[in-house]
Amino acid sequence: MVDALRKLLLAGLGALDLTEEKAKGVFNGLVARGEISENDAKELVSSWTKRAAEHRGRLQEDVEQAVHRALSAIGIARQTEIDSLKAKIDELEAKLAGREAPSPAPPTGVDPSNR
Repeated sequence: MVDALRKLLLAGLGALDLTEEKAKGVFNGLVARGEISENDAKELVSSWTKRAAEHRGRLQEDVEQAVHRALSAIGIARQTEIDSLKAKIDELEAKLAGREAPSPAPPTGVDPSNR
């Protein structure tokens, strides 16, 4: 499911990039026909590119939030949650290992009953 959502995000971002290239082509065509000046075309492309980048960022955030909600709804833990739990397990195992450490063995050759 995560791969499908990532592919959807990449497709959306790819569509924005494709649209940006088409817009540049349209503006270049207008300049070639003398309908707008080259400076106006550059300003329009710059403005459009800036807006497209903002939309791309918002789209990415929206998809990430949707993915997070979907994964939470079906009960899949995030990697940060798993890492946190692993760290807690390691900490608890270390504490248990310290408590369950066997008492030191008597030196070899010494009869413990003769103490």
